[in-house]
Amino acid sequence: MKRLIKTALALLLILCSFARAFAMEVPTKTVIQNLNGTQQYIKVYTVSPDIDPKSLIEQDFSYEGFDYTYSDMTKSDNYFENEKEHSEVITAETGKKDLSAVLEALPPSIDFDDGIYTGILYLDHTTIETKAAGFVSKSYTVSDTREFANLDSNDMAYVPQAVTKDGKTLQLVGVDWQVQSTALVDDLLVPASYKAVAQYSTKASYSAATGYISTATYSGKVSCNELESVTYTVTYVGTETPAEEEPEVVRYGLFKDRKSLIIGCVLFVMFVVAGVFAVLEFIDFWDKREKRKKAERAKEKSLVASKAGQQKDYEKEEKKCEGKKYF
Repeated sequence: MKRLIKTALALLLILCSFARAFAMEVPTKTVIQNLNGTQQYIKVYTVSPDIDPKSLIEQDFSYEGFDYTYSDMTKSDNYFENEKEHSEVITAETGKKDLSAVLEALPPSIDFDDGIYTGILYLDHTTIETKAAGFVSKSYTVSDTREFANLDSNDMAYVPQAVTKDGKTLQLVGVDWQVQSTALVDDLLVPASYKAVAQYSTKASYSAATGYISTATYSGKVSCNELESVTYTVTYVGTETPAEEEPEVVRYGLFKDRKSLIIGCVLFVMFVVAGVFAVLEFIDFWDKREKRKKAERAKEKSLVASKAGQQKDYEKEEKKCEGKKYF
């Protein structure tokens, strides 16, 4: 049954496609006029841009005493115009964070085109945001020089092994001893005091940005000028139909015109679909009926077998009773 339903639906689609193939665009406007002695029948069509204009040209036809023949066609494009506000977020990378470097990376305006809308967007300076792209650890040396004067000897005990600078502890790396004053001892000039010039240093580190990423919003008006439809004006020139001649009628097989053909196809499709579903309903009804009859026959057989079994049991009981009476 499912196969029959699928076949019916496929037939319906084929017939609908057949009917659409014979469908024709309907004119949005018709004008019959006599211009400078020339009889004209003008049909105006407004259709989508993908319609083939040749499909709008009809064969020669007759109408109200005139035989019309195709003369010419004119075309007019209809555009859809619209304007709206639009914004885009642009990202730029810089090596520095200062505004001058960021403005060099961000152009003052950009062209916008998404295939439908076009326009120019301008930089909104108030929306600029700059953040570090990443960080890397870097090291540097912190050094300091300390002097210790008026020392009675050049003893290292007078020089501290470590000092503090800007919250960092610096270690002693070297000492330069200088004689600060001298004295005469036994006709010899000997150092009387010393000055120690001590050098301290240590290693420190800091996080440095690897670069900067700036984002900014560009805003402006964009407009759309898209081809929405095409208007074709088809002109037919007419000549009077001779009185003794009957106007030629274009027939489509059994149908007198295209409209009758389309209506006939639709009615035929409806008839076929109704017939298919009627057959399916009849088959379903017949299957249910046969199943019901089989069930009733099975029930009757079961009932007869049950009665036969009961009769046999009854006869066995009677024989037992007769045997008892005999003895």
